Amino acid sequence: MKRIISFAVIIVALLSLVSCANEANTHKEFIVNTNLIASGPLFEGSNTCQAELSAELSAFLAENDIKKEELVDVTLTSCTVKSGNLDNLDLVESINLQVMSENFPMQNVAVINPIEKGKKEVELKVADLQEQIMPVLQEETCFIIADAIINEDYDDDLNLETKLVFSINYYKQ
Repeated sequence: MKRIISFAVIIVALLSLVSCANEANTHKEFIVNTNLIASGPLFEGSNTCQAELSAELSAFLAENDIKKEELVDVTLTSCTVKSGNLDNLDLVESINLQVMSENFPMQNVAVINPIEKGKKEVELKVADLQEQIMPVLQEETCFIIADAIINEDYDDDLNLETKLVFSINYYKQ
């Protein structure tokens, strides 16, 4: 019986050490400025704007001396969209922002619905649940997709200037 209790104590101690090893003790802000573009002509209703990101997170990690093994999680903390080629965002009724890569499915990360009339810039509401962002951003190429609902046909390209702010949480000894 003593052997079983001793064994159980050792297992619990080892499990607590392993679980503590992955707790973040440091974080940095990672900012991506990009243009989400839908090629015109566009029709009333849902239109897809997108931008391709190429190894942006890898470059940020290298610049900040953070190893991929030290990453604990990456979360989107804010998203701002400006009317790039429009006077304001009156053409756009709502935006649903997603991230994806070749190896990971689309994940909703932020939304705004409705967009107030006369706004040149809007702050999207960031999703509470963001399970796949870190592996998506670690891919060599990933995509930021905006499903933009527009209220009328539009002949030109739609350009949404987008600022994404991520929190990079990692463990540094």
